[in-house]
Parts: sequence; C-alpha cells; structure tokens
Amino acid sequence: MNLISRRDMNRLLPRHLLDSLSVLPYVTGTRVLDVGTGPGLPGMPLAIVDPNRTYTLCDRMAKRIRFLHMANRELKMSNVNLEERNLSKEPFLDQHFDTILARGVAPGPVLWPMVEPYLEKGGRVIVFESAQAESSVDTTEIVPAEQDTLDEAVLDYRSEKISCLIPGLEQPHFLCILQRKEKY
Repeated sequence: MNLISRRDMNRLLPRHLLDSLSVLPYVTGTRVLDVGTGPGLPGMPLAIVDPNRTYTLCDRMAKRIRFLHMANRELKMSNVNLEERNLSKEPFLDQHFDTILARGVAPGPVLWPMVEPYLEKGGRVIVFESAQAESSVDTTEIVPAEQDTLDEAVLDYRSEKISCLIPGLEQPHFLCILQRKEKY
C-alpha cells in the first residue's frame, strides 16, 4: 500500500519496529495518542507489546486509517482506537491523553501548541527526532524552552532530549520529551 519507503524494506525491523518500541520506557499513564501515525508507527507495535494501555492512532489520510482498520481487525486488537482527522482543523472534543507521541510529524516547538490542549495534567509529549540530530549527545540533556525558536510565552514547556541506541542502526535516534512547566 506504499505506506513506507521501498528503500526501508530491508531495514524494516530496526528503522521502524525497534525505533517505535524504543519509546516504551518513557510512555506514562493509560491513554496514549499517536499523532500522524501513518502506517501505525509507533502506535501499533506499542499496542501489541503493551496491552494494558489504550492507544489512539490518529492520521489525516483515509488510506492509512483504512489500512489500520484492516490490521486492527486481523490482529484482534482491543486496545487500539483509530481516528481519521487533521488535528489542526478537527480538534478532539473533551479527550485527554497521558502521553502523546509524534514520529515524523513536526519538531516539538511546532507540535506543542497543537497537542498541548489534549494532555492530561502531568502528561507528556514525546517527539521522535531525526537520527542526525546532535550526534554528540549520548546522555539525557535538559534543554530550556528559551532555546526554542518560537515565542517563549506560547511554549510553556520544558524539554528533555534522550538518545536511544537502536540495534541494527549506526546512529542513535533521539526522543524529545515535552512537559508543561510547573507554575509557582
């Protein structure tokens, strides 16, 4: 169905599945939203290995959601909800999530204002960043929001960057965890 690049077929396991699963230790709560899920990455592999959480996979493309409905039926997944919607035009009404995931959607500063209204108190947004990002980072690094490119008043969050070594991939991948700043 052309949901991933043909050149990725030989590295499907490390590039897509193991990369998707690398976020599992950082997922919190019981309700997870996967924004821009595409072919169900990272949401579907996570839902398979983590049946005690509910995963909502959201994408704006009907073709992708049709594929995911088929996969969901075939796998008999009871912890997966599928949503065809463009969040920038069709927001969720009265739905909140403990963790929001975004893989290949947008950088954190761009994504934050769009998804922050859907976060539960104490929730987090986890953005999968490019494997090319800051190859010198090999431990957790706190990056103050003041370093972000958008107006600080709009970006009322703190961020933490984590490198993940993925078996089968030469360079580490990076996760950026965004959480609301504490109000004093």
